[in-house]
Formats: sequence, C-alpha cells, structure tokens
Amino acid sequence: MIKALSLLLTVTVTVLSGLLFFFSAAPAQASLNCAGLTGCDRKFCEIESQLKIAQERGNDRKAAGLAKALAEAKQHCTAEGLRKELAEEIEEAREDLAAYRADLKEAEEDGDADDIRKYQQKIEEEQDEIDQLEKELSGLN
Repeated sequence: MIKALSLLLTVTVTVLSGLLFFFSAAPAQASLNCAGLTGCDRKFCEIESQLKIAQERGNDRKAAGLAKALAEAKQHCTAEGLRKELAEEIEEAREDLAAYRADLKEAEEDGDADDIRKYQQKIEEEQDEIDQLEKELSGLN
C-alpha cells in the first residue's frame, strides 16, 4: 500500500514538473525561434509565437488581441518606425534609471539597507534593459 502510494506520488510529481517546465519554457522557446531575425520580421515572428502560445492555452481574448496586433504590425511596420520605438524605449529606460539612482542616493542617506538593495537591483535590471535595447537598435542600422 505504501509502495503504491509512493509510486503514485512520484508519477504525479514527475507529470506536474513536466507540465511546469513546458509552460514556463514555451515563451522562451518561442523567442529563440525568432533570434536569427531582425526588424519587422522579428517583430512578426515574436507576435506569431505569442499568438500560438495563447491559442494552445485556450486564451481566446489574448489570442484575439495578438491577432489584431499582428495585423497592425504587418500593415504598419517599418525599419524607421522600429528605430523610433526603440529610441523612445531607451530614453524612457534612461529616465527610469536616473530616478532609481536618485532613490538609491536617498536610501543611502537614510541608511535603509532594504531600499539600498532594492534600488541597486532595479538599477542593474534597468541597465541590462538599456543594453539589450541598444543592441536591438544597432542591429537595425
């Protein structure tokens, strides 16, 4: 009886682990398929990948929104438009970075260790985002 229960528990945990891996890895796998593309082709690929995932998961509202976004992108996407969008995103990220640095300075003045760690983490994440956006922008040139 205990062996049967143990086996059932092991099988259940294995199945759940596999499902968790599948659903958490699907977006990553989808973006990997688009990694070799640039510009509008990459944008279309990424939207199509997200659309496929939404459809597979039965998320009809998200799928409808993504289908609309894909149609809009295919109608209006240009390399210059993408450059402009990326430049705007970089500027917004730099503004966020400056705000986080000001918050960090204030936290350091207050001696708040938790806030110091929090803002250091946010600064690092924001800098990584800026680096990624700049890399994407340079790939369009």
